[in-house]
Amino acid sequence: MRAVRAVRVGVLAGCVLMVAAGCGGASGADASRPPSSPSPPSRTPVPPADRGPECEGAPTADGLHVLRGGSAELPGGAGSVLYKEGGSDGTHRAATLTNGTGTGAAWAGTASWPVRPGQTLTVSGRAFTVSQICAYRVVLTPKDKAAPAPPSASPAADPDWPALTDGRLRLRFHVPDTDEHGAISAVLEDIAAGPDRADIAVTTRAGGGAVYPDARVGDTLEFAGRLWKLTVIDPGVGEPSEANPRSGHVDLQLIEPSR
Repeated sequence: MRAVRAVRVGVLAGCVLMVAAGCGGASGADASRPPSSPSPPSRTPVPPADRGPECEGAPTADGLHVLRGGSAELPGGAGSVLYKEGGSDGTHRAATLTNGTGTGAAWAGTASWPVRPGQTLTVSGRAFTVSQICAYRVVLTPKDKAAPAPPSASPAADPDWPALTDGRLRLRFHVPDTDEHGAISAVLEDIAAGPDRADIAVTTRAGGGAVYPDARVGDTLEFAGRLWKLTVIDPGVGEPSEANPRSGHVDLQLIEPSR
């Protein structure tokens, strides 16, 4: 994940081998100076930036939000779908849904449905309209209005979570931010450079959740019934731990309740 510990070990080993040459002594580097902030490791290859538009189509009042990298239970007992991947050609958006459950591509099932806004998706004999595709979600609207929606289809936003400062949520590296009931949790899993990117995962007790890999400053995320704008990616320094406030973080600015 991060190379900080390996760098420190390498420096100590080098000093042992080069003590005669003055490593750490008067003729070497000034040991009294704090080390410079290490850069986070870069992934190879760097994924291309999303070409936009961020969303195509429009959400509906009774639409089911399937978040990127996560799954949602379909109304009417049609099973679950997972938003596995998506992209844009600069004009239109497309997405790939599967019959997997949970979060992440590893949970993807055996069926796969490439979808575009406005088309009909039929799962287990039930039809849905792909009302909207965004970089961060797909909205599916049941064509059978009589089909009851499962309780988890449209979870209400928890007004007490997450705690915000000036409308901002700060996620620190490897430190989960979890509501008091343990029903939903968000965590910054990784940071990479060139350009700065962050992996952010959201898990829920009911399943589903979301995974936002390689999110960049300016990207929109959705969780807890709200929309967020990623405004800061700070790689920080030192080991990722709750005791180290400089271990890296991201800031998410609240945009609005999700529609």
